[in-house]
Amino acid sequence: MPSPTGARTRQFLRVAFINVVVLFGMYALAEIALHLVSPDRNPLFGTALRIPDRVFHHTLRPYFDGYDVWGDQRYRVVTNSLGFKDGAARTVPMAADRRRIVFIGDSFTEGVGQPYEQTFVGRFARTFPDLDVLNAGVVSYAPSAYYEKLKYLIGLGLKFDEVFVYIDISDVRDEAVGYCYDEHAVLRMRNLQSCGYGVCPSGEPAPKVWWKEALKETLYIPNFFYQTLKKRWRISARDPSNDAATVADAAQPGAAYRRNSDVRASWTYDENTPCFGWPGIEGGIRKAREQMDRLYRMLAERGVALSVGVYPWPHQLLYDDEDSRQVKIWREWCGGKCRSFFDHFPAFFRYKREHPDFLKDLFISGDIHYSALGNRVLADSLIEQYRNRAQPANDAEAASNRRGSAQLR
Repeated sequence: MPSPTGARTRQFLRVAFINVVVLFGMYALAEIALHLVSPDRNPLFGTALRIPDRVFHHTLRPYFDGYDVWGDQRYRVVTNSLGFKDGAARTVPMAADRRRIVFIGDSFTEGVGQPYEQTFVGRFARTFPDLDVLNAGVVSYAPSAYYEKLKYLIGLGLKFDEVFVYIDISDVRDEAVGYCYDEHAVLRMRNLQSCGYGVCPSGEPAPKVWWKEALKETLYIPNFFYQTLKKRWRISARDPSNDAATVADAAQPGAAYRRNSDVRASWTYDENTPCFGWPGIEGGIRKAREQMDRLYRMLAERGVALSVGVYPWPHQLLYDDEDSRQVKIWREWCGGKCRSFFDHFPAFFRYKREHPDFLKDLFISGDIHYSALGNRVLADSLIEQYRNRAQPANDAEAASNRRGSAQLR
């Protein structure tokens, strides 16, 4: 006769098999539902906030009110009628009833990971309610995109008195190997391949790994867990997100902020930084300056003032100094062109000297972007510098600037 042990084993296996089938069926239904809802992209990684643009490559969806995801940060995003991150889904008039300032930059200016109110642009706007502040910044913009987007906005008839361009450290690399114009003079952005955010040493695209492509394109749920675990894997004893980690730990080999962890940042303190393609670092700098020259001339012809701001990444706080090459380049460029040069390096280096845990305080865990506190440090520095500069002589000057900014030549 069958042994009791054998019967219990068969019963256990039968129950386990049924559970596996049920779980697999539930997974398959969930996967199918996700593909029906969003056939072109994995909705677990965020929303349809970011859309392509035929003029300046990409932008944010107008009148969006929902949530986006940056790393493990889920945060509310609201955009206005122009597709600018804003405090409300408002319709922006072409002409403002008060002095208008347009900010433009990349992900730091957009304020990824933070709701508008906690970004440095949102804090600046709240401090100066007498100004109409617009934020045209979007992830991965660089001088080529700054120029094309502002030209497009002027063409729409949008009137503004001043532009604050926040030039990111990554802009040099983006201009060297990212942005280019096609044969129809339309701005394009090349795919950025391996070699850490740069191009492959051979110049050829990195080979695709079949199982990663399958995860990305077909298996939404496994890919979501794979990407999440991959990010968490970096959180080790040497990562600043770990409560026991020190600044020295964060700079060790394998840590998030080691000296050579991101070629987009290291060019300011290492002239041998690779992955800048055939233009090299100097070519990227030259192209960024040329595109900013075009932007300056376009604004100057229309009576629109220009100011430029710069700020550090974690790598600059660790391996560079206050008078970084980034600061020198754009301070020199601003001579005779900018109404103001907003240098925020001193504010962040001052915070570093006063707070041993500055990496944990200022940046999103394991990320280069500012936390809410980092945005506040930048905002406080900007507000102080803005208050200390000479303001327009009178309202008539501001009105004249607004009228001039609408005229295309």
